[in-house]
Amino acid sequence: MPKRASIIGVGATKFGNVLETPELKNKTFQEILAEAAFEAMDDAGISPDEVDGFIVGNMLSHTSQIYSHSTSLADWLGLRFKGGFHFDTACSTTNTGLGIAWQMVMSGKHKNVLVVAGEFTSSAPKGINPLEREAIDASTLWEWTDFGVDHVYAYHHFYDVASAYGAFPTIGYMKKNNLSFEDMDRAMCAVNQSVRRHSAVNPKAILYEKGTLEDEAKREGFNSVEDYWQSVKNPFFAWPTRLFSALNVADGATAIIVSSEPEKYSRKTPVDIIGFHWTTSNFPWYGEDPTDFPQDKIAFEEAYKMAGIKPEVLDYLYVHDCMQIYQLILPEVAGYIPKGESWKYALNGEFLFNAKKPLNVSGGRHGAGHAFEASAGFETYEIVKQMRGEAEGRQIDPLPRIAAQHNHGYGMHTAVTIFQNGKNKL
Repeated sequence: MPKRASIIGVGATKFGNVLETPELKNKTFQEILAEAAFEAMDDAGISPDEVDGFIVGNMLSHTSQIYSHSTSLADWLGLRFKGGFHFDTACSTTNTGLGIAWQMVMSGKHKNVLVVAGEFTSSAPKGINPLEREAIDASTLWEWTDFGVDHVYAYHHFYDVASAYGAFPTIGYMKKNNLSFEDMDRAMCAVNQSVRRHSAVNPKAILYEKGTLEDEAKREGFNSVEDYWQSVKNPFFAWPTRLFSALNVADGATAIIVSSEPEKYSRKTPVDIIGFHWTTSNFPWYGEDPTDFPQDKIAFEEAYKMAGIKPEVLDYLYVHDCMQIYQLILPEVAGYIPKGESWKYALNGEFLFNAKKPLNVSGGRHGAGHAFEASAGFETYEIVKQMRGEAEGRQIDPLPRIAAQHNHGYGMHTAVTIFQNGKNKL
């Protein structure tokens, strides 16, 4: 049996809008997945002939207009007659795919497995012609997304996810840590400053061109970031959560190559998958304490156990931040930050790539963009680049040896993966 499962190649499209963004404009779903997949193969230094298994992630068939994903993509990816299938755990999909790929190569059945995923969130085909697309509004997108939650017993359709996923946990964090609204608001502004600082140096991020929050405040005519943060430009999405603390939906695709023989196929630093765990739960996601998601605690604990590590050894952490309050809640759940201290770390700028506790340095779901199935792969892409020393403009120094990635898949499916630098092990 193989001794390791390592990432040897990663790829990602620009995240943006397929109707507007130059790098994506007028491309089909198949084209963006192929673009990410071939970048990953080139990065790994392998050809499609050397890929012997592949899995394809996509949630919104309304927008991709595909159901039999692996058969449709086989020719586009050069993988006809290879073993492939479609899978979906919503927004944790590419993270979940790492664990599936680990099992595929560690079984000895496969040597190189491609994990590829993509999503269109901005538009849908007109009728049956996938080449003619029209914009969809937010209510339509969330109506389709809400098929990810049980409508029969657990969920009333159009339940306000902004409150359930943003406002209530934010209020819970305030109460648990005896914070005033003013303190909480300042901390969330600091989180967003970090988010925008990172996306401003990530060319594939949806907000890359907009620069930092400071840049944007100046363009809008404000004297300070704080004035801009508290202005009508940044209204309450669901009090006390402001608009800038929410995700930015995006179109995009990502791809990852997992290999059982990294040195044979690639000269670049391999990134070993040393632990993972998945948990599932239906709505409601939490009880009386809206900062306590049991599924997250279990996923972190079991992933650490498989990896044989303690959270104290983490050099980098990514947590799922559809709402940015999770950049305060989840680092504490993960054991990366002491309980009740994340808001102070945010205010002190300690989550920046060049600070002592780097967090979400791709820009997260707001700055980098949220392309549902593909977004977790964007973080894996970032982790691999960081461990190789290839994250220009946002490089963590020294290179991370151990990293953890956490994702929520709407419904809820939690995935946590632990990575190790294959050339600089703990």
